[in-house]
Amino acid sequence: MPPGCQHEPANKRLSKLLLSLCPDAVTARAEAAAQEEVTMVGERNVPLFVCTLAFPSTPTFLHIFEPRYRLMMRRAVDSGERKFGMMMYNRRGEPQGELGSTQFMAYGTLLHIINIQIMPDGRSLLETVGVSRFKVKNWSMLDGYVVGNIERIDDIPLAEEEHIEASETNSAPPPPNDLLGQLDHLSTRELLQIGTTFIAKMRAASAPWLHENVIAAYGNPPDDPASFPYWFASILPIADDEKYKLLPTTSVRERLKITARWVKRIEAQRWDELVSSESDSDLNDDDNDGHNEGAEETERNANAEDQD
Repeated sequence: MPPGCQHEPANKRLSKLLLSLCPDAVTARAEAAAQEEVTMVGERNVPLFVCTLAFPSTPTFLHIFEPRYRLMMRRAVDSGERKFGMMMYNRRGEPQGELGSTQFMAYGTLLHIINIQIMPDGRSLLETVGVSRFKVKNWSMLDGYVVGNIERIDDIPLAEEEHIEASETNSAPPPPNDLLGQLDHLSTRELLQIGTTFIAKMRAASAPWLHENVIAAYGNPPDDPASFPYWFASILPIADDEKYKLLPTTSVRERLKITARWVKRIEAQRWDELVSSESDSDLNDDDNDGHNEGAEETERNANAEDQD
């Protein structure tokens, strides 16, 4: 019997009648029901929703309408776990290590269902929050959706992070044109400031992806170096392939370097667009000047002919 129905009252007389008349059928149905209700146990039999990217400590809002995923969410809630894995589509068909060629990327995020609103037609609206990252070890299909055994992905210890930071920041300064080297030479706090300063500039410029509704849903940028990259990736309008790089990375510094590179590339692109726009404006001004000079020359010639 499904976990969600175990506490529902049963018709004892009908149950006894069925058991006496067709015991084999009742037993077979019970076994089939048990197989259908495979539940998540720790990191085993985790239901995997192949849909989009999600990150730890950040919210993910979902509209569930496909029957197979409606079944997945019902089972997740009925089991009491209220958890499932979110996976990104493998759009380029890239091999995923030991998994080979799969429809999804190997790394994902475990989500906890905070709230579920079931609509009259069976669709549901979910509010979830990221719990942890994981890597899929193996997988199979259950009633049209993916289930898998997963391995939790944690960051390296703080002492190791501090050792890496000391080693990189105390190394010889890189050349001015070596962007990656310059990032390596920054402290973890300075790497974080690149992102927070960029956010402040974009909010001052009324960037649409930092609209007040977005901030209301995702909160203000965290001051925690470990969680800032996940928050940043959740709202920044760049390619998912870039954001995905955060999931397998086990170093806070490395994730901050990834987000710092995003900022540097965006700022460089904005600068190039500004320079290009100013150059086009200068060319238009030159063309207008040339047109005006030609018109004045034509007008002088016409006046001279009238005088003759």
